[in-house]
Amino acid sequence: MTFLAGAEIDLKLLGLSARQSIILGAVGFLSTLVGEMIYLSILTSWSFLARMTASLALTATAVVVVYTLLLEFGLLEAAECKMIVAATFVTDFLALTTINLVYHEFNLYTLAFVAIVVFMMLGLPKMMDYLLKRYGRKAVEMELRFIFAILLAVSFLADLAKLQAVYGAFILGLVFANTISSYADIVPKLRSVTFSLLFFIKAGLLVSLPAVIQSLSLILSLLGIKLLTKFLGLYYLNKRWIPGAPLFATLLLSTSLTVGTITVPLGRDLGVLDLNQFSVVLITIILGAIIPAAMAKSSWVRADLENISAAGKEIKKHLTVNRHNVYFVINIKNVYF
Repeated sequence: MTFLAGAEIDLKLLGLSARQSIILGAVGFLSTLVGEMIYLSILTSWSFLARMTASLALTATAVVVVYTLLLEFGLLEAAECKMIVAATFVTDFLALTTINLVYHEFNLYTLAFVAIVVFMMLGLPKMMDYLLKRYGRKAVEMELRFIFAILLAVSFLADLAKLQAVYGAFILGLVFANTISSYADIVPKLRSVTFSLLFFIKAGLLVSLPAVIQSLSLILSLLGIKLLTKFLGLYYLNKRWIPGAPLFATLLLSTSLTVGTITVPLGRDLGVLDLNQFSVVLITIILGAIIPAAMAKSSWVRADLENISAAGKEIKKHLTVNRHNVYFVINIKNVYF
């Protein structure tokens, strides 16, 4: 799923809207991290690492939820929605980077991983083009075999390098983005495989139901702090850069799932989170995927949904008028720099 979301990003549009995406992602990350840390410091006796782990898990945005909702509404091609996806990855990248710094176990494999990723960025698009031209329309599905083989290899290397596999998956998605966009039948094939997968089962089986019931008020308050800090940090920016659908964009960027469910089991395995803390944070993350998504699909956000498709096409049209002078454009209709 992370690979697919990366592959859906329009790299040209991402380059033109990089400042907005970075700011949205960074503000969404920092506002929630600070808010959750302060709240947990005041109302709980958790250790510093436990508070940090929980806060980092709650800062991340749910790539799976954002991608699925945009796909469901048919909005993946809207320029504004590509900006939302890019901001999602900025937030998740910052969360994963901080997690790896907090639990740093870097080794020689880490340097090797970085070198291999650079090599892949230079060489894989050409290899992919060759495979698609030679095998792309044949039943052997060589292009899918190639993509999954590379994903498995990157995941293995990331594990050796003491990094999270989603790093490599997203980078690969970006690397293949331009190539895949030239072959319209590849993404549907990948979706048909990806959406049939079941995941997060192991983490769910470890949850303590008594701990969840006993700490229900803490769970709801942590979720409330997350949604409040995301709204305070992002709504004004979304109103400026995504004027047609600021509420819809804020709700999407308030979701949580994938990176959080990676972080919490990691904290538990390292002994930073006990079973009660693990259960509290994990249930909060799951609710953070369900509630904002349900709100984004509700009738009172319908106006945003009606606006965003047309507005997104308008923005993309203006963004691509003159790439060389784009930074001097100051107030094109519905576009702000």
